Order: sequence, then structure tokens, then C-alpha cells
Amino acid sequence: MTKAIALDAFDRKLLERLQVDAQSPIPVLADEIGLSAPACYRRIRRLRDTGAINREVAVVHPRTLGWPLSMLVLVTMERENARTVDEMVRMLKDVPEVIEAWNVTGDHDFVVRMLARDMESYDELVRELFAADDRVRSFKTLVVIRQVKDASPVPVA
Repeated sequence: MTKAIALDAFDRKLLERLQVDAQSPIPVLADEIGLSAPACYRRIRRLRDTGAINREVAVVHPRTLGWPLSMLVLVTMERENARTVDEMVRMLKDVPEVIEAWNVTGDHDFVVRMLARDMESYDELVRELFAADDRVRSFKTLVVIRQVKDASPVPVA
């Protein structure tokens, strides 16, 4: 959870720049936004400590590691109560092929982004995760043909 912090123009510039390249050396960042390197380092540390910067990762294309198929699965629960939702959240977090998941409002209760090596492995996994689970009323799969836009930086206003 992010602690509420006041962001000034330097913080916003840092967040904008780090979303594009989190490996920029601090002296380069400091020079670009008009701070000293120590001041820039302190600000980045504060942004990390408060949760404003959630994490820094390498984004690997799934095909590189043998995951050519990507699907979005819309899951509708039989009964949506706190216990059922919490159980589904725990289960989804434990499945490596599930790379993103959201508990949502509307006609469905969860949207799950998952990867598969082939359709057979996908079918086996959704049978295990959703079809065999009495808590799940229904699920619908959308197979991704191509990714039109990668995860984008959060706009800095």
C-alpha cells in the first residue's frame, strides 16, 4: 500500500523518467531534473520507501521463455463473498502461469491474464483452476491475437 506523500515537481519528473528507464544512473537523472546526485538519491529512496515506486523489474517477452500464448479469462463466481474472493485471490497468486489478475466489478468477478505453452496446457490448467472449482459459476476465455500496446508509464500530471 502506498503511503500518502506530497509530490513536488522534482518527484514527478523523477517518476516520469524512472518509468521509462529505471536503470538510469543517479548522476544522469539528477542532471536531467536539476538536482544534486545525493538529493536525487534521497528522493528516489523516499519514493521507494513510501511505495510510490512499487517495484523495479526487467520486462521479459513471454515468447523468450517459451510462452507463446496469452489469454484473458473472465471469471464469474457462484457466490461473491469475502471468503470466496479471498480464497480465489490466494489461489491465483500461487499459479505461475497467471501473470496478472484483477478482482473487478460488473458482469465478472475476476479478470485473469495467463500464459500457456500450447492450447492443450491451457485447457488442462483452466479445467483445474476454474471448471473443477465449485466456487466458479462460469469463465470465458479471450485469446490474445497480438499485443497492441505494452504496459505504459502512468501519466504524470
